[in-house]
Formats: sequence, C-alpha cells, structure tokens
Amino acid sequence: MNNLIFAFLTMLISCLSVAEIIQVPSPYGNTTTAFWASQDSKATIIFLPGGDGSFNIAARNPSEPSWVLSKLYSASKISPGLNSVFLDSPYSLGWQGGNIAPRYTKDHLSRVLSVIQFYKKKTSKPIYLIGHSNGAITLSAFLNQSPENQKLLSGVIFSGSRNETYLDGPLNIPILFLHHEDDANGRWTSYSQAEKLYQTVKALNLSATQFSTVHGGEAGGDL
Repeated sequence: MNNLIFAFLTMLISCLSVAEIIQVPSPYGNTTTAFWASQDSKATIIFLPGGDGSFNIAARNPSEPSWVLSKLYSASKISPGLNSVFLDSPYSLGWQGGNIAPRYTKDHLSRVLSVIQFYKKKTSKPIYLIGHSNGAITLSAFLNQSPENQKLLSGVIFSGSRNETYLDGPLNIPILFLHHEDDANGRWTSYSQAEKLYQTVKALNLSATQFSTVHGGEAGGDL
C-alpha cells in the first residue's frame, strides 16, 4: 500500500511540475502563456522573450523554464519565491535583419497589458516584468505607452537589452538592468550601450535604478 501511495504522489508531483498552458484573451485574440506556480509565492514575474518572440510553447509544454528564468524557478522550489509566466506571441515579432517594428504595435502591447491584468487577478501578487534582448524593446515600449502602465507593476528588469531600447520620462518604478560583460550578441546588445541606457534612465527615474554586470556562465536555450 505504501508503495502505491508513493507512486501516486510521485506521479502527482510530476504532473504539477509541468507548465500550465493558459490562453489569455485580449482585444486582438488569445495570447498563449505558460505558468509555473510557486507555493506561497511572494510575487509573479512575466518573461518577455527575445528572438522573434514566438516559440510555440504550448506544443513544448516544458516542465520548467530554462535560460533566464531557470535560476529564479529553481530558487522558488527550495523556498517560497516567484510564480513564473512566459508570454508567447502567436506571430513573429520580427528578428531577421534587426527588424523589431512589430514589438511597437498596438496589437502586441495590448496583449502584454492583457497578460499583466490577467495574472495580477489570478495570483493576487505583485507583478514584475523582465524583457530579454528583443524583449527589452517590448518592455520599454509598454512603459513608454502610458504612465498608467507603470502603476500595474512593482518593478521591471532589462536583461541583455537591445541597443535601440530607450525610456521616456516621467518614470517612478524600480528598474534593474542586467547585462553580460562579454555579450555574445554585441552587435545588437552591446554592454556599453546598456550602460548608457542605465545612466539616462537613472537621471529620469524617481525610484531605484540599478545596473548589475553578469560574469561567466554559458550561452544556451531559448526559454
């Protein structure tokens, strides 16, 4: 009997560890998201991926996030931490040839807003956004769109931000910049440009603004 109970619990835990794929409605249609819940979580972080922003995550249905979110997710399994959300675009947001224009569109930014509102209600936790590489363009465009958007968030993180990333004032939200000292994609995401962006934003932002340099590690993954 004990073996049967153990087998059942193992299966249950395994099932619970798989991402919950949730379709979030917006005025432009559903947006696919992957949700990893953390028991007794203190906050929810929504990841805006780089690349072309469209990864068909529903088909992958990963048991846990990798890449930028992996360390945060691992820490959350040890102690109460963060709910993790991956926002997947239903269409390409541009990438080839440096095209990032789709990330500024009303369609895309409306989807970001809808996902934030959905998970703010679902989790009843503070919401943080992290935009990685091209995702930093989405993050900056969302903040620039309206001062009201800042009020939905408890903080934001720019990770390996694109060189074109910029922020207008006024700003009053905690902002963290993360950038690897030897960014392998320096043509589009240079360390020096990230530092310049940080200095500009620091002068505009009434809240805390910090820059953290990433050392070591290795490249890999796309989620």
